[in-house]
Amino acid sequence: MSAKPHNFQRVFLTRLQSRFRSRSEMVHSLGKTLNVGRDAIYRRLRGDTALTADELMTIAGEYQVPVEERRREEVPALYYHAGVHTITSDESYFENIRAQTKHMVDLPNVWVNYATPELPIFYELATPLLRAFKIYVFGTTTWGLKKWRNTLFTPDLISPKTHALVDDILTDTARIPGRELWTIGILDVTLRQISYMANLHRFAFEKHLHQLFDELETVVDHLEQMAGTGKRFPLGETPAPHSPDFYVYHNELSITNNAVLIRSDTKDFLFSTLINPNYVTTEDPRIIQAVDDWFQSLTSNANALNAAAGKYSQQYFSRLRRQVAATRERVNHVNLIY
Repeated sequence: MSAKPHNFQRVFLTRLQSRFRSRSEMVHSLGKTLNVGRDAIYRRLRGDTALTADELMTIAGEYQVPVEERRREEVPALYYHAGVHTITSDESYFENIRAQTKHMVDLPNVWVNYATPELPIFYELATPLLRAFKIYVFGTTTWGLKKWRNTLFTPDLISPKTHALVDDILTDTARIPGRELWTIGILDVTLRQISYMANLHRFAFEKHLHQLFDELETVVDHLEQMAGTGKRFPLGETPAPHSPDFYVYHNELSITNNAVLIRSDTKDFLFSTLINPNYVTTEDPRIIQAVDDWFQSLTSNANALNAAAGKYSQQYFSRLRRQVAATRERVNHVNLIY
């Protein structure tokens, strides 16, 4: 009597069973796929009959079951903070971000690569009212905070503790050199959010709606100043010789989410948005290298937005200002109708 097949077949068929709601459903489907009867399928499930190589590959292809389970250390590791620690308040979210940025600035020769199709969060939070509005939007959508449910927007909703945390985060990030990759649509999400909230009459005071557009224009001015000087510095200040280097590129290709790649002499890690503004992080060297290669490819085909870019850079920022002005005009028109 021949020996039963190796334990491999049992493990493989156990993985297969996870594709079905019941064992009988699997038996029926396998019989049709392999063109054999129920008894023949049960013999294979018991291990009385070994799967042939052709049967193995047919099953693997039909049901997308890996022939060999990868070892845990071979699988890239990602960590989703919001999946482990529920965000119960705006303070808890920014406490975690602050811990990350505080760690970053202490890394030797730290450098950040930031690719984004929307306004980077550090600039969204740079002015007081825009900061409050974005946090309110995150709180009422992604985080689902009950304290703001059915509450009209007003900047007073944001606690002093949250403002203090954000101020510390902005101080940290202003000390880190790096390069950023933008699209022409970096303001689109924020402008749509403002328009949507205005249409729903979610602003407690109309003056705040107009102030948001003023602050967005201030942010655009600041972005242009940093790009032109090649230095990163806080909004409202001027660059100094010791200000960290700052390089900006414009590329409309293949930027679909926020990717922040941190490189240093001792540690590399990646942040990538998942259910924005939540994010996943990883230190897996395979992912780090893949993102670094992707970033290098995009920047090599991008246009620099700096003083040397001249008219091209001016046109880029002028277009951003026109987007803000056009949205302001549309919102004002809708408000006049109502």
